[in-house]
Amino acid sequence: MQPAQGQPFSQHDHLDAAGPAVEEHGRAVTASWRAAAWYRQAQRAIDRRRATTALRLAVEADPAFELALADLDALTGTSGRRHSRGQMNWERHHIEIVRTAASGNAKRAADLLREHLAGVGCDPLAFRIAAQMRQPAGMDDDFENLAGQLPGCHPTRWPSSP
Repeated sequence: MQPAQGQPFSQHDHLDAAGPAVEEHGRAVTASWRAAAWYRQAQRAIDRRRATTALRLAVEADPAFELALADLDALTGTSGRRHSRGQMNWERHHIEIVRTAASGNAKRAADLLREHLAGVGCDPLAFRIAAQMRQPAGMDDDFENLAGQLPGCHPTRWPSSP
């Protein structure tokens, strides 16, 4: 069955009624099911514009979804912590990576990302956002080496255009 117009669709959507909200790799997220479905769309997005749109829809569906808020802030250049509920450990690590990258500390973000990926295996938005944030700085942070360690479940890069 095809999703309704404007509705996200994922292999995990059938889990929505039976358990916790999950992201693309089945990890639980502290969000509503609808927000998690939009977040999965952002994880699968083929470019930054589509990811940003899906993240906005995730935040609209659940304004306290800190994971989506941190990603959206990093991609749009906005800032501001909002009151949210507690996060899962992997979510806290992801948020720290994207906020560190957005602050301009690409070397530290790459180090945090390397550690994070060793634990979770794949986190496409953390990787893509950290890569996007480092490009203008052109820092020598061994990021290319890190890209070679990613699993093949997602494209490793977005096109350079914003």
